[in-house]
Amino acid sequence: MADTKSTRIIYKSALAVFKDKKVLMVRDFTRPDVFLTLGGTVEDGETDIDCLHREVKEEVGVGVKDGSLEFLEQFEAPAHGKSGARVNIRLFKGELAGEPVPSSEIVELRYFDSSIEDRYINGNLVAQQIFVWLQQNNYIG
Repeated sequence: MADTKSTRIIYKSALAVFKDKKVLMVRDFTRPDVFLTLGGTVEDGETDIDCLHREVKEEVGVGVKDGSLEFLEQFEAPAHGKSGARVNIRLFKGELAGEPVPSSEIVELRYFDSSIEDRYINGNLVAQQIFVWLQQNNYIG
């Protein structure tokens, strides 16, 4: 593992929304080559839950159903496309309060199961960890 004194860690909260044993992923304008978990970077003074509510609304135009959030697991790996940085993702499961639609920053929404092709996560190591964990814990097929 890299020296943590010189390695920047990006803290993120992610929401796993499940449908038919598949998990919702998004593709945004800044990284159009890869699908990412729904959610984003936790801002200063913000909790994981606050971050999820803000990011989900921004990304898919609907909120998170009250009382539906449940912490699943924490993952850490080198940050995709960011040299010298690591990403730490706290993954929650929850339900959306409506039908998700791509926002101004999202170009596509898609549900994936464990048979996701590598081209869709394009070397994103934390996404690979998440998919393995979700399959091992029977959240996705």
